[in-house]
Amino acid sequence: MSKLHLVFGGRVKDPQGLDFDLDTTHVVGLFPDYASALEAWRANAQRTVDDAEMKYVVVHLHRMLEPELGQAPR
Repeated sequence: MSKLHLVFGGRVKDPQGLDFDLDTTHVVGLFPDYASALEAWRANAQRTVDDAEMKYVVVHLHRMLEPELGQAPR
């Protein structure tokens, strides 16, 4: 099973937060594993490194789709 990841970015109000301006959001893409998502994130983050208001993130979609897989048995 692939572990789906989403990479996106955009302008944020606070560089330490995640309040994105949806008008500037850039969806980089969906990736089947963390390594390829990280590579895409790094390329985009480095391209915008001089702009403190631009931020790119990796979202672990597989954790949202199947949250029980990441939990310890009860």
